[in-house]
Amino acid sequence: MTDRILIVTAPDDSLLDGKRILAVNLSADQKQLLSDALKQVDASKNIVVYIWNDLEDIEWMLDKKHKSDMIIFNADSKNDLITGYMTAQSNSYYFGFLKSLQSANNSAIYNVDQCIDLINR
Repeated sequence: MTDRILIVTAPDDSLLDGKRILAVNLSADQKQLLSDALKQVDASKNIVVYIWNDLEDIEWMLDKKHKSDMIIFNADSKNDLITGYMTAQSNSYYFGFLKSLQSANNSAIYNVDQCIDLINR
């Protein structure tokens, strides 16, 4: 289990060293799955989780995207622009179904164990 998990929302940031994860437009169920995975992660590093939703500052999210080791996003989000942008990122993984964009990113997360494995990489 990790020493520390820090949840960060706009407009804040963190100087804490560790693995950084950007969570974009996650539903309540998806947030719960991520939370369950984080509780079981076997990592010696700290974990910083940035949480962003559509109604928040997009510039904040873009800054955190550049700082993050991995991105986890909701492929079923209503915001097609953000979904398409996140799909194109090489370090992105998603919950849901990408529809026509599936050929661009086949890194779906289906369960807690898979999420744990991704975070532990």
